[in-house]
Amino acid sequence: MKKTAVYVVLTLLIASTLPLSTQADPTQDIPTNATNTGIHTSLVAALSHANLVATLQGPGPFTVFAPTDDAFADAGIDLNDFDTPEENQTLADILLYHVISGSVPSTDVRNGMLAEMVNGDKAKFGVSGGTVTIGAAEVIQADVQASNGIIHVIDTVLLPPTDIPSTANTTGIHDSLVAAVIQADLLSTLEGTGPFTVFAPTDQAFTDAGIDLAALDTPEGKATLSDILLYHVVSAEVPAEQVSDCLLADAANGQQLSFTVGDSVMVNDANITLTDVISSNGLIHVIDKVLTPTDSPRDIPRTAQCTGIHDSLVAGIVQAELLETLQGPGPFTIFAPTDQAFIDAGIDLAALDTPEGKATLSDILLYHVVSGEVPSANVNECMSADAVNGQPLSFTVNGGVMVNDANVTLADVTTSNGVIHVIDKVLTPSDAPNDIPRTAQCTGIHDSLVAAVVQAELLETLQGAGPFTLFAPTDQAFTDAGIDLASLDTAEGKAILSDILLYHVVAGNVPSSAVTECMSANAVNGQPLSFTVDGGVMVNGANVTLADVSTSNGVIHVIDKVLTPTDTPTDIPRTAQCTGEHNSLVSAVVQAGLLETLQGDGPFTVFAPTDQAFADAGIDLASLDNPVGKAALADILLYHVLDSEVPASAVTDCLSATTVNGNPLSFAVGDGVTVNGANVTATDVPNSNGIIHVIDKVLIPTTTPDDIPRTAQCTGIHNSLVAAVVQAELLETLQGEGPFTLFAPTDQAFTDAGIDLAALDTEEGKAALTDILLYHVVSGNVPSSDVGECGTATAINGGTLSFGVADTVTVNGATVTLPDVATSNGVIHVIDKVLTPTDTPNDIPRTAQCTGVHDSLVAAVVQAELLETLQGEGPFTVFAPTDQAFTDAGIDLASLDTPEGKAALSDILLYHVVFGEVPSTALSNCMTTTAANEQTLAFTVGDSVMVNDATVTIADVATSNGLIHVIDTVLTPSDAPSDITQTAQCTGVHTSLVAALIQAELVATLQGEGPFTVFAPTDQAFTDAGIDLAVLDTPEGKAQLSDILLYHVYAGTVLSTDITEGMTLQMVNGKNATFTLSPSIDGANITGADVLTSNGVIHVIDAVIIPQAEVDPSTTGDGAESEEEDSNIVLIASIIGIVLVVLIVGGLLYVRGRDESSPSEEKDFSSNGLTATSQAATTYSYEPQQAAQSTYTSQYAPQTSQPLQPVQVQQTQPVQTQVAQPVAQVETVQPAVQAQATPAVAQTQASQAAVALPEVLQQWTDEAGHTWRRMSDGGTMWWNGTDWQKYA
Repeated sequence: MKKTAVYVVLTLLIASTLPLSTQADPTQDIPTNATNTGIHTSLVAALSHANLVATLQGPGPFTVFAPTDDAFADAGIDLNDFDTPEENQTLADILLYHVISGSVPSTDVRNGMLAEMVNGDKAKFGVSGGTVTIGAAEVIQADVQASNGIIHVIDTVLLPPTDIPSTANTTGIHDSLVAAVIQADLLSTLEGTGPFTVFAPTDQAFTDAGIDLAALDTPEGKATLSDILLYHVVSAEVPAEQVSDCLLADAANGQQLSFTVGDSVMVNDANITLTDVISSNGLIHVIDKVLTPTDSPRDIPRTAQCTGIHDSLVAGIVQAELLETLQGPGPFTIFAPTDQAFIDAGIDLAALDTPEGKATLSDILLYHVVSGEVPSANVNECMSADAVNGQPLSFTVNGGVMVNDANVTLADVTTSNGVIHVIDKVLTPSDAPNDIPRTAQCTGIHDSLVAAVVQAELLETLQGAGPFTLFAPTDQAFTDAGIDLASLDTAEGKAILSDILLYHVVAGNVPSSAVTECMSANAVNGQPLSFTVDGGVMVNGANVTLADVSTSNGVIHVIDKVLTPTDTPTDIPRTAQCTGEHNSLVSAVVQAGLLETLQGDGPFTVFAPTDQAFADAGIDLASLDNPVGKAALADILLYHVLDSEVPASAVTDCLSATTVNGNPLSFAVGDGVTVNGANVTATDVPNSNGIIHVIDKVLIPTTTPDDIPRTAQCTGIHNSLVAAVVQAELLETLQGEGPFTLFAPTDQAFTDAGIDLAALDTEEGKAALTDILLYHVVSGNVPSSDVGECGTATAINGGTLSFGVADTVTVNGATVTLPDVATSNGVIHVIDKVLTPTDTPNDIPRTAQCTGVHDSLVAAVVQAELLETLQGEGPFTVFAPTDQAFTDAGIDLASLDTPEGKAALSDILLYHVVFGEVPSTALSNCMTTTAANEQTLAFTVGDSVMVNDATVTIADVATSNGLIHVIDTVLTPSDAPSDITQTAQCTGVHTSLVAALIQAELVATLQGEGPFTVFAPTDQAFTDAGIDLAVLDTPEGKAQLSDILLYHVYAGTVLSTDITEGMTLQMVNGKNATFTLSPSIDGANITGADVLTSNGVIHVIDAVIIPQAEVDPSTTGDGAESEEEDSNIVLIASIIGIVLVVLIVGGLLYVRGRDESSPSEEKDFSSNGLTATSQAATTYSYEPQQAAQSTYTSQYAPQTSQPLQPVQVQQTQPVQTQVAQPVAQVETVQPAVQAQATPAVAQTQASQAAVALPEVLQQWTDEAGHTWRRMSDGGTMWWNGTDWQKYA
């Protein structure tokens, strides 16, 4: 049947390419017509092959889209490939995808129309510019009529669509989607029968969304990814033509999708860029964003738009240009008036379509918006919230929710950016949505007031239009007043209650800004209210704790007391309040809880500080507004109150009166009256319960009301001091706040000091007197208990006071005879001497004693009987070693407590003392000076200052008789305090030598203990030698330089008197140098001898001496000359060999004789040489370093460089040199070290010797006392007491 239908379809399709108007026969069926076209042979053959001819010969009707033969050829369909039942079924599926069951003329085709084909799949039509397409095929001939349907000829074979994943995989823009589907294990789902509609984000959409599939490749990530993908799937076909504005569809993950249809189609916030992509199991709509799963896909404006009852609201939002705002991320809560609410409010959007109207409309609409989500469950009674326009909304909960006066008719409509509550009224913006009773009810602290208003039947009055001003007492105020509403629930009680309440009400709006100090206003009950303003408002005696609470019919001021109806108050607080200069005092009285006290019967006397006095005192009432602060404030205020009347006429000089806080006041009467130093500026101000005296200072409670001058004046023994203070014009200073500590000399002390005040009554004298007096004053309170031994304090004149504490306390040597006399601004210590101003009150021993790190030094000074010396006038400069320095030096004072020890100790200490002041600024590098013991001190100035080998850690400690420089090492008396390197550095003619030592890294070596003898070439000698340190600044060069320099060093002390003609010494580099009595060394003249240093001696020489080099015979020439030289060398070597054999034999006989005579001696031989033993402390060893080839002389061959390092001698260590080494005797067997007549001859012979004799690599002494050498030729030699013998 299907094969017949296919045949018919193919026949019709072929006929459609012919001039069918003449060839088609409407009386024939579709296959017959296709057969007759001549262009559908392939189609007819395929129908026949698939057994569809009979089907398409049926009654139909059918609509067949007939591909031409060219279309089949282009599709590459070969019927021979379809030779199995499964393949034939595939062919049938393809052919039936070209057939619609029913008649579809071209006039019925619409752009985007979907049609279900006979094979069950859908195909999509396109109509554009007169061209009709189905899928990828174009209809090239339409509406060919047949007896059982219609044929449309097409130019392409249609292939049935694949499933959704396969289809997406072929688009080229959905790789990310397909990969996500596979990763989320949804492939089999979306390959299922469906049908599905998939909203397919492009690869770019995935990129824009920042979705990282790798990061989601976990069980949790896959679950998240699956949820996201299923939110893009609807389990049904939703073709584009079925999508309407505001449509909602359930996604496969259970959440909703929202559609918008306008200029384009959107799903949630994604644009659908391509619709109705056909697949075998549904449809694909391509979108440009990844959708985020949500329960509320619509924002607030869109949700409102789709309700059908908020058109006016949405139009208003658009007109007020708030659409973008309310489409923002939010969240917002919008109270949405219905269209009816807009009608009821009479809002005409057209009339508001002006700039001013839009601003008004925006304000109205924003009054309906709260920033943040406010679900109905969070709304409670009396709650308020600020709208976005800045004004408050008020909520009521009573069987339903109200906002201001509008009912919430539908709550909690969720959106993507907030929540909507539908209301039945448009809200009018207001700063005070509630009337006075309702506002009071919602404060939470006025329940008693509201109950009283209701009980007194004043509710309706206070709900009236007003306006009213209500002074609203809190619940606590009602409690404090003891008002019992139950006891007033009678006609008389209600009248009393009404009178009380109406005394709190003023007709009219009285904001706090309109209240002025001492203003009076009549309450509604006819009695006056009295106001005070001082950083807040008071009415009668009540504080306004919260002012200007706006309501719809007036204003509320919250107060902390219930006002009792009364006539004008005239007590002390009120009187002070209205003077205009006691606002601070009254506020303080109220804050300290003393108002009621001072409103009592009295009588009282109040010393009332002015506002300026409070300002001058720096009293901050806000900081005292706590229990502790209030107690302190009360104590201050009560110090101004006497519990009786004390008129000015009763006050006498030195009168004392006890205040209410228990402390005394001190009075002085002179030109005026003062109390504790405060001037009484107005006296005897009367009031109903006492009198007020106005004063210009706040009095600070004290048990000592008199200041320092006044206290001194009254002692009877300080008249001279007080007179001097007045004369020096310091009275006002010492009457200041302080605190001060005064060391007060008695009248006798002034007499003893010979101070004549009359003689000092000049400008210069007053200045001198001021300096003396201020040297007795310390800023601050210093009781005697704070004074410690060695304590210091800076006097006001800048000088230093020094304290001693023993049986008594002293200050600069003056005894404190009476300490701790308390005053109002400090303390007085009576002393028996007038102090002389100085910056350094302590001498050197006392200063050292008080450092805490010079106890050993002070003890040593005392033991050496130098205390009196260093307490002398001086000046001295002392280099003071610390206690640690004494410890490090191992100085045991106990062992030095003998006449000899004290002499030695005195010498050491005096080596640390220089006569005269030597500040650190006067020290320079290489400077020397003579210490008190007449020996030399040497100074080094670089990154730090050093004296000899000690570092100055603290410089320029001033004392009364000199300077102290703290050092970290005890100095050892010496005539030569500098080591070899420093001495050379300071000569001025050895700059090159020192630079070379540094470059060769030998400075530390020559700073060692030594002793060394250094033959020091001058700078000129280095210049003459042509030594370029820059050229030698390489590892090889440094090795060569080290070898040269060590050839100038002998390990040991050699004075000029020790030098003999022809004497040789083995230098530290292992080579021998020869001396003459010229005197010279290897031809270099000794121009300056016996320069002593701390670790040896320097001899200045005028030339750089070069180590004797070893010549390699192989490099001296070639040919016959070389052969002749080789013969000579062989001859010489043979002679030397014979001599050596003789010597070795004799040596062995000698050794054997010694072994036989000393059987206890034993030498240990190993494969690596002789086992060496440690030398005595006087020996030094040098570790070998192989030097590179030298380039500075032709005869200087590579040698072993031996930098100086005192180490433990081991088997493989280099030569150890001893002062007692038998060097001079080497001359008999080593002619190379003999002195020569000229340097040239010496150099030539040295070269010959280098050929003849190997170099010494190592020298040591074994346990038996034998001295050994290892030579460069691999041999070993030993000293037999007369000469060196080769050991075989």
